Amino acid sequence: MCHDCSHFSERGTSVLMIKLDALGDVLRTTSVLPAIHRAYDPCSVTWVTSGAAMDLFTGNDMVDEVLDAAGAAVPMLMAREFDIVINPDASPASCAIASMVRGRKKYGFVLSPEGYVESLSRAAEDWLLMGSFDNLKKVNRKTYQQILHDICELDSAGQHIVLELTAAEEVNEASMKRLLDPGSHAPIVGVNTGAGSRWEHKKWRVDGFIRLIDMLLEETAAAVMLLGGTAERERNARIKSHFGSRVADACQDNLRNFIREVDLCDVVVTADTLALHVALGLKKRVVALFGPTSPYEVDIYGRGQKVVPDMDCVCCYKPVCDNRPSCMDAIDARDVFRAVAEELTHLREEVLIEA
Repeated sequence: MCHDCSHFSERGTSVLMIKLDALGDVLRTTSVLPAIHRAYDPCSVTWVTSGAAMDLFTGNDMVDEVLDAAGAAVPMLMAREFDIVINPDASPASCAIASMVRGRKKYGFVLSPEGYVESLSRAAEDWLLMGSFDNLKKVNRKTYQQILHDICELDSAGQHIVLELTAAEEVNEASMKRLLDPGSHAPIVGVNTGAGSRWEHKKWRVDGFIRLIDMLLEETAAAVMLLGGTAERERNARIKSHFGSRVADACQDNLRNFIREVDLCDVVVTADTLALHVALGLKKRVVALFGPTSPYEVDIYGRGQKVVPDMDCVCCYKPVCDNRPSCMDAIDARDVFRAVAEELTHLREEVLIEA
C-alpha cells in the first residue's frame, strides 16, 4: 500500500461493536460512540447488527462500516483482527461472534467453549445478573448508558444517542406544520401509540390516548400527530376516528420514514420503546410512560419527563400481567397531559431564548 497516496488515511485503532437487536437497544447503544472516538482517536468503527437495524446508521459518520449479522458478515469477520472488540449484549448469538472474532482487547461478553455466557469484567457481570434477576433490575439506579460505558471502561462525559437525518430526508417543518394546523405555527405533539409485543402491558391503553389528545386539542394550541408502524395502523385508526381531520396519522412501514416523522414533532409522548430513543436522538422533548420496564435505566438527557404509576409492581419485567388495573392502565391521562403542557412551556421558553 502506498502511504504517500493522496487517497490514503490512517485507519487508527480498529473497533468492532456487536449489538444485534432490538432496534431501540441498538439505537441507545450508539451513545458510546463519542467516548470511543475520544479514547481511540483516530479509530475506525465496524458495527455488526441485525438487518432490520442497519438503517439506523444512515448518515452516522461515527461508524465506518455496518454489517448484517445474518449475511456474510460473520465469515468475513473471521478473517480479520480488531484492536478492540465490544459486545455489551449477553445473548448467545452476540457472544458467539465476540468469541470467534480475533481482538487484542475484548469488553463485555463472550461465549465459553462449553457454550456458557462469560462476562469479562465486574461491570459486565453486574449487567448479566440484572438481566437474569428482575429484583436486581428493580433496585438498579444506573442508566443503561452509564452501565454501557462502565462495561467498555470509557468516560461517559458528553454521551448522547447518535442519530442523523440525511440531506435528502430534510423536510420543511414549517410547511408541514401548516398542513397539520392551517394558518398557524403550532407546535406538534407526536403521540406514539405502540410499544412492541415483548411485554403485554408496555403499551398505554387506547382510551388514555383519546383522553390525552382531547385535552391537548381543547386546552393547548398544539397540533397532534399519531406515530407508529404497521403494527399500530388499526390502533391509530381507532384513535383518529374520534378526531377526524383534527389529528394527523403518520403511521409508517419504513424505519427511515418513521424517523423523519418523529423529527417533525416538537414533543413526543411514548412508552419505553424505539420512538423514545429516536426522539432523544433527534433532541426532541419527550414524555415517557413507564410500567413493566425500568424508568431509571433510560436516560432522557434532561429533555423531558417520565410518567410512572405509583405501584409497587412497576419494573417487574413480566411478559404478561394478571393485575387489574395493570401498571400502564393506572397511568392517568391528566398526569400525562400536565407533563406535555409543561414540556410545551419549556419549548416556548427555548424559542424565546434562541430569539
